[in-house]
Amino acid sequence: MKLILEIGNSSTKLAVCSGLKISNMNYLKNTDNAKFLANLNNIVENLELKKPKINQIVISYVNKKMMKKIKKNLMNKFPNLKLIILKEKKYKDFKIKYKNIDSFGSDRFFNCLGARALNSKTGSIIVDIGTATTFDVISNNFEYLGGMIIPGPLTSFSSLLSNTSMIGKYELIYKQGILGKSTHDCLSIGFTQGNSKMIESLVSNIVNKYGKSYNTFITGGLTDIFKKYLPKKYIFDKLLTLKGIAFYLKD
Repeated sequence: MKLILEIGNSSTKLAVCSGLKISNMNYLKNTDNAKFLANLNNIVENLELKKPKINQIVISYVNKKMMKKIKKNLMNKFPNLKLIILKEKKYKDFKIKYKNIDSFGSDRFFNCLGARALNSKTGSIIVDIGTATTFDVISNNFEYLGGMIIPGPLTSFSSLLSNTSMIGKYELIYKQGILGKSTHDCLSIGFTQGNSKMIESLVSNIVNKYGKSYNTFITGGLTDIFKKYLPKKYIFDKLLTLKGIAFYLKD
């Protein structure tokens, strides 16, 4: 049994992997304090007690600072467990040509593999909604066609509040309407409807450009929020990155 850690910009996911099966999902917000490591160690200790036992820890990351901190802690705390850091962004039949592959985020790479594991008959459009909103597109023959990176909804929202003196500070509320009659409502509707319509429009543009045989996957930390506003035909899977790592490890 393997314990997978996916260290993102703002959070770390932990899950047990057996073949392509993902279980025991845990989520920690990345913080630079001792409590984070204590919580991490408690999760690993509890999982170690289960059967079948974990014998390996596999780490994928985009946050290098947190990776180094977590790696050092795990090596000291669990020296009996083999620890592997996934760095290479290659997979046997994944045809990817990306200028400076080192700058291609590991989360995006494994999202592509996760989509392939779940959908090998058509192309896939993968939208990861987190600190950034990323789009990645693969064809039905597993060729990487390209992608885009946009500031994530919360990143844009926080930037708007901090750089606009007249707006003030507001907490988000999630509304189904298309127009608001207060600044609070307008901000919240802009957050939900603005971002969801942008995603839907870009997906439609990609389909029109490259053909109609595509499934659209929505993943990332804000999946549950935008599931309410995006088309039901999309495939919503917060575990897509982890499934991609499991798919990679299977071979």
